[in-house]
Amino acid sequence: MTILRVAFNPNDTFATASMDCTVEVWSLDSPEFIYTLVGHSSIVNCLDFFTCDDQEYLVTGSHDQTAKIWDLQKMMCIHTLEAFVSPVMSLLYQPDLQILITGSQDGAIYLWSTRNCGNYSCPPALNRIIKVGCAGAVYHLACVMGGLLIGKENAVAIIDVDDVNYQEQPTDKSEQQLSACTTHHAGDMSKQEKAWSKSKLLDVHPLELRFPYCPNEPIPCSLHLTNNTDENVAFRLVDKSGKSPWCFTKLPLCGIVPHGSTYTLTVTMKEEMKLKEETDFDLVIQSSLLGDKYIEVFNDQSESDTFFKEAKLFGNMVHEVTLKAVYVQYGEITSENISVKYNPDSLWSLDAHPTEPWILTGHNSGYARIWNNEMKFLINSFKVSDQDAVSCVKFIARKQLIVAMTDLAHLHVYDCSCVTKIEKISFERGDYGTSTLLAVHPILPYVLASGLVLLNWDLSWKTTRIFESEAVTAETVVFNTRDTNSFASGSYDGEVQVWRLDSSDPEYSLIGHLKKVTCLDFVTCGDQQYLISGSYDSTVKIWDLQKRECICTLEAMSPVHCVLAHPNLPVIITGTEHGIIHLWNSTDFRLKRTISLGGGGPVITLGCLMGSPRVVIGQENAFFAMDIHDDWGGQPQGRDNFIGLLGSSLEEALPAKRHRQW
Repeated sequence: MTILRVAFNPNDTFATASMDCTVEVWSLDSPEFIYTLVGHSSIVNCLDFFTCDDQEYLVTGSHDQTAKIWDLQKMMCIHTLEAFVSPVMSLLYQPDLQILITGSQDGAIYLWSTRNCGNYSCPPALNRIIKVGCAGAVYHLACVMGGLLIGKENAVAIIDVDDVNYQEQPTDKSEQQLSACTTHHAGDMSKQEKAWSKSKLLDVHPLELRFPYCPNEPIPCSLHLTNNTDENVAFRLVDKSGKSPWCFTKLPLCGIVPHGSTYTLTVTMKEEMKLKEETDFDLVIQSSLLGDKYIEVFNDQSESDTFFKEAKLFGNMVHEVTLKAVYVQYGEITSENISVKYNPDSLWSLDAHPTEPWILTGHNSGYARIWNNEMKFLINSFKVSDQDAVSCVKFIARKQLIVAMTDLAHLHVYDCSCVTKIEKISFERGDYGTSTLLAVHPILPYVLASGLVLLNWDLSWKTTRIFESEAVTAETVVFNTRDTNSFASGSYDGEVQVWRLDSSDPEYSLIGHLKKVTCLDFVTCGDQQYLISGSYDSTVKIWDLQKRECICTLEAMSPVHCVLAHPNLPVIITGTEHGIIHLWNSTDFRLKRTISLGGGGPVITLGCLMGSPRVVIGQENAFFAMDIHDDWGGQPQGRDNFIGLLGSSLEEALPAKRHRQW
């Protein structure tokens, strides 16, 4: 075990940080550590002990861009500070002011109030961000002569912390303007927007981003871009003032709006940005026609920057629309109801309870967590495995159980009410691959697990049947809610197979995808049922189960990770590798809307809150909850994203690399 950092406590204990992202607490009286603290998803760069209200705590800063405060009596993390945009490199506690000071790799210093540190529901509030003029990471912090000594890569700075009363500064919560519109100022917004729509490639709505004032929480706001031209339009949202790294979770944001469609961009302001001095933004939407460039999606920000640089170089028109941003009271908000929670512990799986307001998540760290349906409050957190990621999690609502599957094909069963482990089931996988799968039958006492192994919980989780196929590696599986004796699986070689529960062999196969099938769902339109499949070939296919053929292909422009047929609305939702959500009409299978949620990473999973238009979107590093509106599907859009394949010939499946891709 390689020790990276060490900190001593006056009570004859000390803590160490090691390469495996864990923290061990030791006693000077023993060569063995007392206990381990697990929670960070990357190496711990700094740690220190501090006392607040006669209670001892340990604070750790990590390369995962978070700092965590640990209760040493309960041996658990009680607060995670997530305001950072770069790794946390140093930290220091100032007991006289009850201020926790953290320094980051990008040179910023964060000051947090710990006056209510012992209150688990009241995390430390970020009071100020300080940017020292000299460049370099903040590697060292120390108190000297009543001031704060800051050690950077090529410089040392001293600031007078005691001279600033951070806790006493008032904050205007009514309407705090965040940016000045340099081209157009406040006035009749409807007339202004109408003028823009006539002269620009994109209709941009609203021109005023209205962020609800919400202390200590990320603040999302939707921006709608409508392309009424006959060509695809590239865009990016930039802050010409250069202040966006301190205020927004990710800027610039970029994308491509297909012709005749609407693109919804979610702009998220950091929870700490309620200070008056950070108000002078210069937010601009830039747009340009793609022309003869065949680009479906920007793989990263550099591709977008290169495109706009070349557009200006070759004299192509780049249109700009200037935006305003203001804080407003909750009652003044009229935009979509969106909640966001950023999560440094990489998400692998998610499930929504069908009757209770609970969201269940599985993580790379081996933990599973239960959240309220807005994901603002953590209800429970429990360790499933010390060695493996929690690849799949599911509620079994009618039995009040939780099941969690890890990478080594161990099924863990928990009582849902008190989250206590009932048993751990190990089983031999079938020949149908090594990917981690988990599906719960809608009415029968069955769970379908990795390797297409059918387990019966009424028979003490006995293996009832192992399904076998010549296809390689089942990647995804779904039960048919209409025909309860049937299910479908998608394989690594791009093949979709339909099975009967009373037979170990597949009933028939559906061939058409060129790469691995990552997700499946069933959708009913009138009396007709279809199967939906998403693939790493960047398409979604709709299969007619009576004719056993693909009737249409939806072009998602990026590898598809997840698909969900909304149970209450005529909508199919797909999530992609590049963090893009597509909404398709489940009646005519045409594109209704494109949604970008910002910098949370690939869209890993989707969930629906029963009886509600609200959906939960799990990205690799963030969760979103948002309402799907009826008016979003008024007219079909993006006709080129629909390819009819009635009577088409079968496509030849191509091999793909055998590793998990995100």
